[in-house]
Amino acid sequence: MRGRGLLAVGQIWVKERSDAERSIAYVAYGLTLTAVMVAVCILIRPQSLRVDYGLSYLGVFTDTIVPYAVALLGAAYCMWRASALVTDCDHSSILGWSMKIMAFQLVGLLLTPYTRFDAAHVFFGSTLFLVELGLAFLAIKWLGGSDRQIALLTGIMVLSGIACAYYLPLSRGFELQTQVVFQLAFSVLFIKLLRGLQLQPAKAG
Repeated sequence: MRGRGLLAVGQIWVKERSDAERSIAYVAYGLTLTAVMVAVCILIRPQSLRVDYGLSYLGVFTDTIVPYAVALLGAAYCMWRASALVTDCDHSSILGWSMKIMAFQLVGLLLTPYTRFDAAHVFFGSTLFLVELGLAFLAIKWLGGSDRQIALLTGIMVLSGIACAYYLPLSRGFELQTQVVFQLAFSVLFIKLLRGLQLQPAKAG
């Protein structure tokens, strides 16, 4: 019920805006919803900060599965809705399809807990990571490489991604923390990318 209430508030939040503003609002709301639900999961299972299974650890227990599902499904829903609104800017086709793919990958992560479908879970997680990192590098290219914040956020993503890969095979470490840093950096970067592109008129041809 709480998750439905948050989604309802989000619907009101993005209702009276232009398509460009609504797309950004959906992504921002998805980030906020996910952050809140992940925080709830961590409060329920603080040991997730020490056990090295990352965010996926939160999706295999009955006491955290609901907020975990709300986090992933909410983020997927917001990303999918935003993808339909990104139509009148440069690279809108690439952006739209990338957002749909990310939404699909988030649902895939939820439906393939690593305790039962490890290979599929790794596939969805790895491809999500690659799509997000690819968009970060495209952001540098599309925005001309002059935005230092985009470059900094991309650097944070690269470093936290390397840290994720380092901690992944270990039994204890900071996998969850590095994943959170990566996703936060990407979310902020992606919102900046949407703002940057949608403030520019689409080029003819």
